[in-house]
Amino acid sequence: MQLKEILNEQRIYAILNKVPILRESEVHLFEELIGLYEPSRVLEVGTAIGYSTLLLAKHAAKDAEIVSIELDEQRHNMAKQYIGQSEYKDNITLHLGDANEVLTKLEGTFDLVFLDGPKGQYGKQLELIESHLAPGAVVLADNVLFRGYVRSDKEAPHRYKTIVKRLREYLDMVEDKSKFNTTIYPLGDGMSVSIWKGNK
Repeated sequence: MQLKEILNEQRIYAILNKVPILRESEVHLFEELIGLYEPSRVLEVGTAIGYSTLLLAKHAAKDAEIVSIELDEQRHNMAKQYIGQSEYKDNITLHLGDANEVLTKLEGTFDLVFLDGPKGQYGKQLELIESHLAPGAVVLADNVLFRGYVRSDKEAPHRYKTIVKRLREYLDMVEDKSKFNTTIYPLGDGMSVSIWKGNK
């Protein structure tokens, strides 16, 4: 199957089954960033149905290795199905499980990391990933402005308070100039792009 057809099918599936995937407004930025950095080893937290995973494979360096983690078994199985029909199936490794556990078993370094799993876990996951960041690695995180609450004074509803607090803590981590250079793009729900300065 052509990649275009698979991506179209995924978009329809996501709408019908309320699966959060990259918003249309974010896809162009995402593709541009991956194409700009051309990573050869990529880590994704939050495969969902593999939509962003395939975009990562398409725009990364030729024959790049993509490692992706998903907690939800149904979504993981859908991702396997979609990715299995693509030309990138041999370049993508899918892990089913809690990222906080899977991340402790990973080996090697990554040039690019995409955080798109549970928003409240970004900070903890970044701590686990730091030792696996290649020099100059890029860390992208989606939904960091979370409905406009993270960088504004407006009061978040009670059910979002913890997520908002943790996303603020995550942004504090990546805006630590001794470790990262970070830009936040307000498209969609906000995406942060952080260049790792460590390991030099």
